[in-house]
Amino acid sequence: MICKICSQPSAPLERAVLLQKHPVQYYKCSKCQFIQTEEPYWLDEAYASPITQSDIGLVGRNIGWTKPVQAIIGTMFNAQGKFLDYGGGYGLFVRLMRDAGFDFYLYDKHCVNLFARGFEALAQSEPTYELVTAFEVFEHLVQPREEIGKMLQFSRNILFSTTLVPAHTPKLTDWWYYGLDHGQHVALYSRRSMLELAHYFDLNLISTGHQLHLLTDKRLSNLAFSLLSYYRIAIWVARLTKQPSLLAPDYIRITGKPFKQ
Repeated sequence: MICKICSQPSAPLERAVLLQKHPVQYYKCSKCQFIQTEEPYWLDEAYASPITQSDIGLVGRNIGWTKPVQAIIGTMFNAQGKFLDYGGGYGLFVRLMRDAGFDFYLYDKHCVNLFARGFEALAQSEPTYELVTAFEVFEHLVQPREEIGKMLQFSRNILFSTTLVPAHTPKLTDWWYYGLDHGQHVALYSRRSMLELAHYFDLNLISTGHQLHLLTDKRLSNLAFSLLSYYRIAIWVARLTKQPSLLAPDYIRITGKPFKQ
């Protein structure tokens, strides 16, 4: 097996049973420590429901990321620009960010847009968005470099979350993030593999070292980024960089009627 990040040999790691029925081989790259499954033949079954039943943290995760993203955009990017949530699921995060005053749009090929209808984005060839967000998406990518390349067609800045593999690689049955019950997590990243991705796309990697990361063509402070990812700090910074809500203009755009409270 060849590593899908750095194209070096990947050695067999372990086998595990996915979806309680599919025996699957996992591989770990000898160079960048990226972990991938064998070619995932089970994905049609895994994505019969795009949002897995076990993802009970979906609502809390979307709410929890709003303040750090507001703080990061408000201090490191043009808050008046356009933003895209890639793999945005039901559109909850897009709606929350629009309510907070940021011009966000949704792109998701698999999931029904429930909360941000009318704010879908189309695929494009030139980056026109200030920033792309992609929360809990990277671990789903069957071909990471190809899919990240598609994200970069929207923007040269990608803010994303994925939990990095611990320094001592856990056994497949000892770490929940492998997602053996739902079979959707086919790509697990180390910090080395993140650096390889940044080098491949000629971008800089900014990271908390655990869950939140940024691929960007900007030169930004890793310390400032890490501080802004803390919710208690982000709350205060978000207040200082607060934007007028788009709730009323969006209502008028969708209904053609004035918004009255």
